[in-house]
Amino acid sequence: MNEFLVHFFSGLLVVFTLASTLMAGYSLSNKFRLRGVRLHWRSGKLMGYPLFATVFLILVGLLSMVSIFILQDTLHYPIFLGYFWMGSMWFVSSYLSSKHYITDHGIVKNINDPAQTIPWYHILDYVEYPTSKGIQYMFSYAQTNTQEHFNQLRIEVPHSHTQAFNKIISLKLHMKLDETELPTINWKNLQS
Repeated sequence: MNEFLVHFFSGLLVVFTLASTLMAGYSLSNKFRLRGVRLHWRSGKLMGYPLFATVFLILVGLLSMVSIFILQDTLHYPIFLGYFWMGSMWFVSSYLSSKHYITDHGIVKNINDPAQTIPWYHILDYVEYPTSKGIQYMFSYAQTNTQEHFNQLRIEVPHSHTQAFNKIISLKLHMKLDETELPTINWKNLQS
């Protein structure tokens, strides 16, 4: 029974290591597919880095060093290496998906979630207000060509990027917003 559990958990480690490697590869391919990136910044919860992936990677690294260098446990070296690889791949995919990208074509809040990518021509209006970390923008946009259903995207721009972001906003949206007519609003849908 004990040998079965060892093989079972080793197999789980292999499966999760492969899955995290595939996810990191997917995130990298999405990042390299982005064209016309004008601005980007980290937006994770831990000083701009993803919280859980960073904590996991640090813990695995510390425990592996303690086990290998202090306890001299070289028998489980492949397991520690597997966990470290899995944590590294999880960190890469989380880091890339938590970055915000501003491109010539629109706003990409998460490269792995197409629902959080908004083309400039879908944005109807926006509101900005200052926060302690920067400026919070709330963009209203139409998902399709019909303007009966509006969605919102919130994005916080750090102080170091607000001037460049405002310049992009003025180039991409101000001419569009000034030239368009006010959209027809279906008041019945808003009240329900």
